[in-house]
Amino acid sequence: MAQVVRRRSLRRVLVSLLALVAVVAAACGTLSPYAAIVNGHRVSERDVDNELKAIRGNARYLDTIDPSRRQILGSGTNTFNANFTAQILDLRIYYQLVHQEVVRRQLKVSAGDLSQARQVVVQQVNGDQVFNAFPKTYQNYLVRRAAEVAQLGRSLSGTQSDADLKAYYDAHPDQFQQACSSHILVDTKEKADAVEARLAKGEDFAAVAKTDSKDPGSAQKGGDVGCFGKDAQLVPEFLQAIFAQPVGQVGPPVQSQFGFHVIKVTSRKTLGFDEAKSQIAQRLQQGNSTKLTDWLRQALTKARVTVNPKFGKFDKNQQTPGVVPPQAPKTATTAPGLVPPGGNAGGP
Repeated sequence: MAQVVRRRSLRRVLVSLLALVAVVAAACGTLSPYAAIVNGHRVSERDVDNELKAIRGNARYLDTIDPSRRQILGSGTNTFNANFTAQILDLRIYYQLVHQEVVRRQLKVSAGDLSQARQVVVQQVNGDQVFNAFPKTYQNYLVRRAAEVAQLGRSLSGTQSDADLKAYYDAHPDQFQQACSSHILVDTKEKADAVEARLAKGEDFAAVAKTDSKDPGSAQKGGDVGCFGKDAQLVPEFLQAIFAQPVGQVGPPVQSQFGFHVIKVTSRKTLGFDEAKSQIAQRLQQGNSTKLTDWLRQALTKARVTVNPKFGKFDKNQQTPGVVPPQAPKTATTAPGLVPPGGNAGGP
């Protein structure tokens, strides 16, 4: 009898151990490595890696925010600058706090909010072509977070009616002009003059752009760089030219920090009120961004933030609390606009 009891006891112990192993294995399978934990909510390392890959894979976006790539990419293959990675994680932490507050206030994001947010993001990254070059999942993330920031901003500052938006539109018509253009970028004035001469003799602009332009992003599209408003984050010489040149004509070469541009303006128009509504809402929100900025700074000082040591540490003693990468100086990140990567120049 004692032997039977011992066997039964041993069996119960084995069953309990097997159950415990199964529970631990299941838990380990669900806990992916974290980049940060914000008030108990995880920002996964995989999400940060996927965002960095999405940015690296969009050459046109990189051309907009850092043509040299030195401030974004690391020295090794498939690596990133530690400061840039820290800024990406900063934004993830900021948006996690925004999301938590949106949930706490029970704010709802409608299909219309997402549609308006998409227009805002497209403008921030400098056009549909740049936006569409991101993976679909990253597009959805950028739009969703922009919509939640807008909702929280409206909750903090008060909503704007259509009458408010229309009054602003009528008072600032020049802000809603939009120009679409193509360009051929070359190194020297002599090359630019030669290109201009060839075009004057009747050569096709798109064909010359494909063979002679040193801008890889637009060359493969026949020089097309998309459409921009007067407040687009472009080099000033180029922006001035596309709003000054006659439509449909090739202008004289324009010099910028990137070389010499031979530009053709393909169209220019003033956006209608319905087209401009999302931009106006964004401008008015930016004008009242102090409350959102103050809220974020307070939320950051109160937040419980843990950062994976491979990314650095979270420092609340900076002007704007943020991630300090390992063994690297960290410039204070600006919070007010809560914009996608790249700040006002673009950008996840």
